[in-house]
Amino acid sequence: MHISFTRITALAFFVFVILNTATAQQVNRCATDEKVTKHLLNNPAAAQNFFSILENARTIKEEREAGLRGGSPMRYIPVVFHVIHEGGTENISKAQIEDQIRVLNEDYTRTNADTINTRDVFKPVAANSNINFRLAQIDPDGNCTEGITRTFSASTSNAGDNVKGLIWWDNTKYLNIWVVRTIESDGGQGVTLGFSSLPGFGGGANDGIVVRADCIGTIENVNQQLGGTGRTLTHEIGHYLGLIHPFQGGCIPTFFGETIEDTPPVANPNFGCDSTVNSCTNDNPDMPDMIENFMDYTNDECMNMFTLGQKDVFDATLSGNREELVSPANLIATGTGGTPAVACAPVADFYAENTMVCEGDLVGFEDNSYNGTIDTRAWSFPTGSPTTSVSASPNVQFDTPGFHNVSLTVTNTQGTDSKTVNSYIYVSPENATINNWQFFEGFEGDNSNNEWLIFNEGNVTTTWQQVSNVAYSGSKCMKISNNSGNTSGAIDALIMPSINFTAITSPATLRFKVANAQRPGTQFSDASEDRLKMMISTNCGKTWQTRWNKAGADLATVSATSSAFTPTSQTQWEEITVNLNSFAAQDNVLIKFEATSDEGNNIYIDDINLTGPVGIEEAISENDFSVFPNPSDNTIFVNFNLNNDEVVELSVNDLTGKTVRTIINSKLNKGAHTLVINKNELNASGIYFLNLKTNNSIIVRKILFF
Repeated sequence: MHISFTRITALAFFVFVILNTATAQQVNRCATDEKVTKHLLNNPAAAQNFFSILENARTIKEEREAGLRGGSPMRYIPVVFHVIHEGGTENISKAQIEDQIRVLNEDYTRTNADTINTRDVFKPVAANSNINFRLAQIDPDGNCTEGITRTFSASTSNAGDNVKGLIWWDNTKYLNIWVVRTIESDGGQGVTLGFSSLPGFGGGANDGIVVRADCIGTIENVNQQLGGTGRTLTHEIGHYLGLIHPFQGGCIPTFFGETIEDTPPVANPNFGCDSTVNSCTNDNPDMPDMIENFMDYTNDECMNMFTLGQKDVFDATLSGNREELVSPANLIATGTGGTPAVACAPVADFYAENTMVCEGDLVGFEDNSYNGTIDTRAWSFPTGSPTTSVSASPNVQFDTPGFHNVSLTVTNTQGTDSKTVNSYIYVSPENATINNWQFFEGFEGDNSNNEWLIFNEGNVTTTWQQVSNVAYSGSKCMKISNNSGNTSGAIDALIMPSINFTAITSPATLRFKVANAQRPGTQFSDASEDRLKMMISTNCGKTWQTRWNKAGADLATVSATSSAFTPTSQTQWEEITVNLNSFAAQDNVLIKFEATSDEGNNIYIDDINLTGPVGIEEAISENDFSVFPNPSDNTIFVNFNLNNDEVVELSVNDLTGKTVRTIINSKLNKGAHTLVINKNELNASGIYFLNLKTNNSIIVRKILFF
């Protein structure tokens, strides 16, 4: 059976069937459809590589059926597993990875024990693909490796293509497999177990497979409810080598008009192990659904085969787009040519259960070194207690507020390696930095954010920065550049100095200004979903509670634009108000602004204002309250109207909350009043707080003398 299409028609058809089939799925075990569709629509030229593979596969099939083609030699694919983790069960062992390699080699050579379950009708087309997978023994820099890397990152949860930016080896020489805790749904339904790039799609650093850690192999931390047999990776590597799902397009032949004839079309994904289903009766010959096929969605225990036609696609891929991967020269370069594995020197690595703690807390560290057996280790904690350790899991006390450095040196008979992370542990002071009932930060001074903390996961160059000539008021603010420079999934935190909330008049309120534009979607891509959260910690940053959270169109304060966004007027900013009543009794509180990039557009924040209440039944209406001119180089007039005779206190405080001048503190009659503040009555030019208090109301305004 063969249907002829022009390439343009076939491309449109391929996009159509992927989009329509993906949305019909009951669950989303594999997100390859969604990923490939995005790559294809963003880069239609990538399809040309796929056309070439399929044309080559057709030729291989014809030669095979005519007896003109001998059996394929064994092909060896160098593999590297990048374990992305936060120290949990997703930080899987070398043994679990080696068990997955065993599963792959059995499935791709049809030496898997469950081949006996292949039904007789399909046994004639069941294929030994003659493909083996080997963990790399030489890394891209020519160093000895076990074919496993380990990277500590919060991106292991709800992972997507973003984890590929954390670590990547040359995709022409290695099959990159990123192992994560969980995977984003990306528009699918249900739990996503993995996704892969097709040959020629994604390209470069996007080429490879992302898979859940609890679907790797059959031992240790595998999740039996999700399969437990290692077939998720068998399935995803099928995509990596050129296969799409047999249910793509339903009963209509796909593969750009070229069907794999010995793999019966399937109307919808199959789940479970129903051997009686025959969803496409229009095929010739009419065959039952091949629930045994590794590329359907059946349970792992039902899967046991690839077909000869699918092997033709593998052969075409490995002699075309991925030819260098299996070349003899590359096997030598990656150490996968069949020589016995050699022992490697270790690579020093570690992580802490918490990198933000309170003064005097114990911090638990874990030696996460890899690449070789550790014979000896030596920790260094110059400002901790103890200052040294040889334990794999030391507990260290830090009594001095501020940042602390940590080092680890590991050794075996092959060599020694060390890792030092400066400013790795942050210790919050026992007593809060801010003890006034009000706090304001406008980021105006050259060093206005000295006491602010910036945490930049991955230590890339793009993070929160103070910028000039952009502000809601004044001339400076803080900015995160998601439009260029910040990778998808990057998390950047900006943390205020610690605050003693017991000194704040209840109810406490945090107000801040935010400006953002969404990057618009097109027919080829979704609109961006940059995210900004405001979070609270009452235990020095060990855990956080989200108090405000917006993303995408909800975060945007102006219309979407693909150009780099810079606010040019106050109307392009939005004031956010967050009630913090529930924290009024806490004496050491941290407030964090956390941005997560979707490579959308820039986010700005300014004028962070922590105050007590503005009364509801106010003696002074805010509508009748004005401060003019502001800013000023000499004199500011304060105009207000009293609803009743009231005792009024008008004072000016500096940024630390200290009162620098009391303008009035006496009873005033009902009606309109004007008070004057002169610059020469204050200490110097700068930003101040104007506080107008009555018996049951407080109004706060920021004023600026220049």
